[in-house]
Amino acid sequence: MESTGIIEDRTIWVRKMFQRHLEDGTNFDNLMENLMITNTADGKISAEILIQEHHLNRIKSIHGGMLALLTDVCGSLAVYSKGMHHAGVSTDLSVSYLRSAENGDTLLIDAECVKLGKKLAFTIVEVRNKADKKVIARGRHTLFVADAHNDPENLFKIVNARL
Repeated sequence: MESTGIIEDRTIWVRKMFQRHLEDGTNFDNLMENLMITNTADGKISAEILIQEHHLNRIKSIHGGMLALLTDVCGSLAVYSKGMHHAGVSTDLSVSYLRSAENGDTLLIDAECVKLGKKLAFTIVEVRNKADKKVIARGRHTLFVADAHNDPENLFKIVNARL
């Protein structure tokens, strides 16, 4: 990959892309309104979120759909951290649920874009409980990014990528 621009402050860029996501989204996206992006690097983001009542299922533990949403959104944020203006669309998403979390727990999320290709981006996401650092869930998220590469607001472009 060849850079066509320098990301002055990657964290500001990712936060800007996330804010756009919230503003353009639906009420479903509002579940992420208290997600805080705490750190970024090339292809990586760290975030945290306070679990609240509306994140819970009927037995008062974190809803599996909320963990899937964290995998989706944070995987996309990892793609944004590569300088992409759009993260593309999901083609596959899977989550392994390992432990529960409750109302008032703070979760730490680490997401990484392990490959950004010409057509697909592959991300992995790990969610931990901040209190004991135990893994709550691990997810994988694949995105179709071929069209997103053509966005003129991207901060880089792929040169000589293999199919």
